[in-house]
Amino acid sequence: MKKLLGIIVLGLLLSGNAYAKSYYVAYKNYFDMELSKGNTEKVYDGIYSSFKGRKSLEISKKKALDKCKKESKLKNIREDGCLLFKYEISSWIDSFNGTEFVRHPWDNEVDIFEKTLKPEEIIKGVRFSEKPKKKEPKKQKPKPDDNKVVPAGSGSGFFVSSEGHIITNHHVIDGCNTTKVSFKGNQIDAQILAVDKMNDIAILKTNIKPASIFPISNEDVSLLEDVVVAGYPLGKKVSSAIKTHKGVVTALAGAGDNYSNFQTDASINAGNSGGPIMNQKGNIVGIAVASWVQEGVQGVHFGIKSSTLKTFANSNSLKFSQPNNKELTNKDLGKLITEATVYLECHMTVANINKMRAEANNQKAFFSEFK
Repeated sequence: MKKLLGIIVLGLLLSGNAYAKSYYVAYKNYFDMELSKGNTEKVYDGIYSSFKGRKSLEISKKKALDKCKKESKLKNIREDGCLLFKYEISSWIDSFNGTEFVRHPWDNEVDIFEKTLKPEEIIKGVRFSEKPKKKEPKKQKPKPDDNKVVPAGSGSGFFVSSEGHIITNHHVIDGCNTTKVSFKGNQIDAQILAVDKMNDIAILKTNIKPASIFPISNEDVSLLEDVVVAGYPLGKKVSSAIKTHKGVVTALAGAGDNYSNFQTDASINAGNSGGPIMNQKGNIVGIAVASWVQEGVQGVHFGIKSSTLKTFANSNSLKFSQPNNKELTNKDLGKLITEATVYLECHMTVANINKMRAEANNQKAFFSEFK
């Protein structure tokens, strides 16, 4: 019985949906024939083996069984068998309002899914549909195109001429497709006039006419001299306001006995790069360039000496104003810092960002989304 039933089911399934009605009729007629012979146990065993493992449907077992007893002629069959017959066969068409529940008997696993049929399709009988397709993984948000130019990082700079010349670090503008200067709420493109890669200095030119400019000191710093660092550490993540740190000169050489640099305990953080280091007179004594980053090390920061800057500027025909002779009040010094220090933003391609991030000695302050 089981083998015969399996052959009937499988043969009709493989023959396609066109024979769905024949499948239903043959299946039902076969059971009626066996029942007329009193072979109720065969009918039960055949139904159970065909549908064993089927997932429960929405309708309750009790309601299905009551309906089965009321409508069926199967007087002697076990209640489970009656439920299976009426619930799994007849109810596919008569009781579920066009909703078809299908198992693929040819699979080892039980694949059951729901498919809503149109009324005209219900008349044709039960249809064994195709195996459901696997759900495709959710598409991830597309990443920016490698050639797309995006805001990548930031730095600081300062005006040294009324014609809009700005001093910053070379590493701040290195690799940038465009360097933008934030000035009075606007972003203005800057032109790169000259760079000193060895000493990490760059001269930019804009069409901005600043209200104030920094003069450059004629003397390099001395040990324990008071200094002020200004700029935009951490970009505008903390706030868009300019920030300052006070400290003293702690060494007259930089890392690796670099005497074009000096060391200070005035804080220099990512985003400070290229910003001014000045004395109380408002004269530039250095350019913020780097910090010593190591666990357990604090207060070791470096600036480029004013003499190094002047040598580079003279080589590129950039003249500075005469340094101040008198100390400024904190209020006046704060005004000078606010008017003559600028926020710089580097725009570059995504491909170049990834390339520079992979470089071991890269100093650029990339925005957090690229770290």
